Amino acid sequence: MKTLWAPWRMDYVGRKKANICVFCQTLKEDLDEKNLILFRGERAFVIMNRYPYNNGHLMVAPKRHITDFEALNEEEGKEFFALLKRSLSALKSTFRPEGFNVGINLGVAGGAGFA
Repeated sequence: MKTLWAPWRMDYVGRKKANICVFCQTLKEDLDEKNLILFRGERAFVIMNRYPYNNGHLMVAPKRHITDFEALNEEEGKEFFALLKRSLSALKSTFRPEGFNVGINLGVAGGAGFA
């Protein structure tokens, strides 16, 4: 495959980028179903990707606005990875996949859509 093409993402790719953090804005709202938030922890949350590359495309994110993964404190890191494990278990029981692709995109050059 030479090109990754996901035409259902064109709405995302073609829109003007907002000057606000979509995660911070989403967390302020009490509209978890509309905003695709599956779980809110104390320090992190799980949200479905509105423009997924594939079925089961979830994101685990810290509640605190940070732009550097290394800025996570110990408690945030523990909860982040606990929610990742919980998400994998849920996906495994729901979709019964043969495998997973778990990635962390850090910075715009690293593929992060939010930085």
